[in-house]
Amino acid sequence: MDIVDAKVESRLSVEQIRKDIDETIIFLEAEISGAVESKNRINERIQELEVEKRGLEPLLSIPLDLEFYSDYTNITVFTGTVRTDPESALKKSVDRVEVFKAAGGSFVAVFVAKKEASEAQRILIQNGFTDVPLSKGKGSPDQVIKGIDEEEAALKKVFSEAEDKLSELRKKNQAFVLASEEQFSIDVEKAEFPLRIATTSRAFFAEGWIPAAQTDKVKAALAEKMGDNVFLEVVEVKNRKEPHGEHEADEEEVPVRTSEKRPLSLFSSFVELISTPKYNEIDPAMIIAITFPLFFGLMVGDVAYGILFMALGWLGLKKVRTDDWRMISTMLFFGGVWATIFGVFLFGEAFGLHFARQITGGTEELSWSFLLNMDLPHSIDLAGISIPLGVFSKLHDVNKLLLISVWIGIAHLFIGLGLGFANVAMRSGFVHAIKEKFSWVLILFGVALILPYMLAHLDNIMAMDFTSTAVLVPLAFVIIGIVLAIIGEGGTAILELPGLASNILSYTRLTAIGTSKAGLALAFNMIALEMLAPAGGAMLIFGIVIFMVGHLAVFILAVISAGMHGIRLHYVELFGKFYKGGGLKFSPLKIVRKYTSER
Repeated sequence: MDIVDAKVESRLSVEQIRKDIDETIIFLEAEISGAVESKNRINERIQELEVEKRGLEPLLSIPLDLEFYSDYTNITVFTGTVRTDPESALKKSVDRVEVFKAAGGSFVAVFVAKKEASEAQRILIQNGFTDVPLSKGKGSPDQVIKGIDEEEAALKKVFSEAEDKLSELRKKNQAFVLASEEQFSIDVEKAEFPLRIATTSRAFFAEGWIPAAQTDKVKAALAEKMGDNVFLEVVEVKNRKEPHGEHEADEEEVPVRTSEKRPLSLFSSFVELISTPKYNEIDPAMIIAITFPLFFGLMVGDVAYGILFMALGWLGLKKVRTDDWRMISTMLFFGGVWATIFGVFLFGEAFGLHFARQITGGTEELSWSFLLNMDLPHSIDLAGISIPLGVFSKLHDVNKLLLISVWIGIAHLFIGLGLGFANVAMRSGFVHAIKEKFSWVLILFGVALILPYMLAHLDNIMAMDFTSTAVLVPLAFVIIGIVLAIIGEGGTAILELPGLASNILSYTRLTAIGTSKAGLALAFNMIALEMLAPAGGAMLIFGIVIFMVGHLAVFILAVISAGMHGIRLHYVELFGKFYKGGGLKFSPLKIVRKYTSER
């Protein structure tokens, strides 16, 4: 019945499930088996009719009824396809032959005396003949095809009725099936639990992991249920140091409990898509929850798209249940929030059009103010503070936006190196963290210090004063960082230096994606609103169609490109600075009821 996880109006009691399960299973098995068997038979017959129909279609242009193709005593009939026309060759070599050709000439029906059939067959093969057997029947091909169409229509109606019956069964019994499956899974887990623990005739012994913060809560719950008949001992509170030496191989993997609180729990799936964090490293879900939607919103930066993303994301989070679609819905909703914010205040645009009038080179650009013939403001005043509605243009301020992207990249990498420092300090101690991660913090800090000076002399690098403080101080940080990195990681650290520059430059995609989207939107807007719509009439309608189809294409590309490149900056650039993964997810022994109730 293809029943998947779904919302149900109310939970079913365990007592009701146990009472009705046998009767319901017998009923469903009979009804579903009958409907499915009927569907299969109909589907097979429809496929047979389709094959028969395809075989008859070439005969439509041949003026012969089906009974003329078979049941001869002295005549052999060849029907099939040919590469080249065999008629002239047949009439030269065979005395008694008649050739009928379908429209197009690739299908032929050849009637030949049996005595000359072998010669006719040889000539046909020379012309690329492929035999197509015909089913026996009576009447003209178009009449037979008409009958096939009528039978197919009747079969499809019965097939649709069987589908409707299954759909109705699914709708009526979905809650019961889900509840039954849940209860039986619980029963199986309860039955298997004694196999996981040591037992005697008078006692049992269980050992496992619980979150340290919940130790007192677990003790109290056990005492409440079992009184003095239970003894709980905390054997070890696991620290986060990395095991070394002879104990390393024997060390048991500690499970990791990820956040269960929304909205942070929604972003845990993005981390688990790569791998579960280890016990002795920081869960990056919090960072992804902040910076991934921000990057997505920056690459989109459009009020109209942002609002549509939020609406789709909200609908998805309410309706969908599969992990993949919930991830996409999470990206759309939170990314849409930032796309709307950036679209209003940073870029001031909707559907690729600025709100306020834009004058470039003495020519007014297409904008909402221009289209609506009214002056929309460049800013709004709030509590005496002027808040701009659009600071940058994606197409005119590319250099500025590229620079901002680089600074965002540096800040993001600082976060990654900071988390890496914390992880190494947690696992191996502060000294190791200094050598392995703080060295790269110094290198990146030196790069960040010298970057403004380099940009100021970008048009003439040779004019830089390499003896100035603006060069020597950053260079000192870089050199100290390289020395520490070599001490901590060996000579391979030098080979990683170009990778750091590559990481920084990779963030320019934040501007590149936004600019490319804005360029596409501008092209569609100019075609639809400047070239077609002003002509009026049919051109106006055509312009509206171009506008809608064009922006739908931009909308889809924005989802794919902003989503893919936004998460890539985390998986490749950020995670490479601190994240190992490969941990074991904490799966507590507990009963979770979504569809059933014990009362």
